Amino acid sequence: MTNIPNHISTQVELHFSDYYHHFKEFQISPAYRPYWDKCMEAAQDRELLSHIMFCNDLFHIPPVKTFLLYYEQDFVSITGRENAALELFVKKAIGAFWGMVFKFVLGYQGQESVSVSLNQKFFVRTATYFKDPVQKK
Repeated sequence: MTNIPNHISTQVELHFSDYYHHFKEFQISPAYRPYWDKCMEAAQDRELLSHIMFCNDLFHIPPVKTFLLYYEQDFVSITGRENAALELFVKKAIGAFWGMVFKFVLGYQGQESVSVSLNQKFFVRTATYFKDPVQKK
């Protein structure tokens, strides 16, 4: 896993808007830049990324949930609200970001949407975990 964070961040930076063109503004707009930067920071943090993958793979905890809880205080600061409520576009874009990481960069072939208990803090009710990673030979 030594070079995976660099590979992920490079691939996401280059191809995010190709796979998720509806969320292109998430990557390029100054209004969403703090959120994009936190996503990229997480993807480049080897230890955090390994925890996100572990939680996803073993406990089926969606990467979005692990990510949001890890950066909870940062999102409180970004939103300027006590509950860190995220607007709909941002919630979906963060989900798209982690979809890009798991499906298109890491090669997970399946996904499942599950209920998450983040409605009070972030107004997030469901998120996706990823399954069936490509087996390395």
